[in-house]
Amino acid sequence: MLRPQSIITFERCYLGAWLIGLVNLALTWNGRLALADANAAATIGAGTVSTIALVGVVVGGIITLTLWWFVARQASVVAKWIVVVFFGLGVLGFLASIGRGTMLPGIGGVLTVVSWVLQAVAVFMLFRPDANAWFAARPANVA
Repeated sequence: MLRPQSIITFERCYLGAWLIGLVNLALTWNGRLALADANAAATIGAGTVSTIALVGVVVGGIITLTLWWFVARQASVVAKWIVVVFFGLGVLGFLASIGRGTMLPGIGGVLTVVSWVLQAVAVFMLFRPDANAWFAARPANVA
């Protein structure tokens, strides 16, 4: 079975959101580290935060790409639901950051919103009829 349009759109939006998130992270990296270092210096030591943050980015990237592969290329229902749960938890965190007034200002905030919109579209695509057929068929050899 060829991948349906909804899965292709999911793939583009999901990976696009991830790439925009990486760009946003690169643009705001120093500010984020300075804030984290200030908050953590007394407990884990200055400089350790950057290592932890970098490991987090790498692990997060591995998880994101693994989920993308299993959803968009292997029609994994389990991966689909993990994406949905992660999205839901992320929305809660996003709304909390707005409520606390800690959302990034300027271009960082704009990129964050664009990323969330793309993620919402990606998750929506997973529940369209052609995507449901894709997951139900669970193709062995995906084009």
